[in-house]
Amino acid sequence: KAAGTSSVAVVVPLKRGSAEKARSLVREGPPFDPATRFQRHRVFVDEREVVFVFEGEDVKRAVRELARTPSVWKAASAWRECLGGSPRLAEEGYSWPRRDVDLGDF
Repeated sequence: KAAGTSSVAVVVPLKRGSAEKARSLVREGPPFDPATRFQRHRVFVDEREVVFVFEGEDVKRAVRELARTPSVWKAASAWRECLGGSPRLAEEGYSWPRRDVDLGDF
């Protein structure tokens, strides 16, 4: 992770039986260009929740701004049938970047 960056996650609880639909929606990609606001964006899906991880400078503000954009609101309507509760923001509690790896022989 680059200096000055941080991460936040948006945790979205899923309704029982909606994980496959959520995986399908995730495969469509984000309703925004991640490169305009973030250095990295990942999404994790299991049977109970989806976790959207955002990394970058002033990332908490960027995620809040993103949540107010029309393209995200439009895409959120497709998620309505999957939601098992209110999404919540989780702030980074710990991070460990490996900096001493030499992959020259691979």
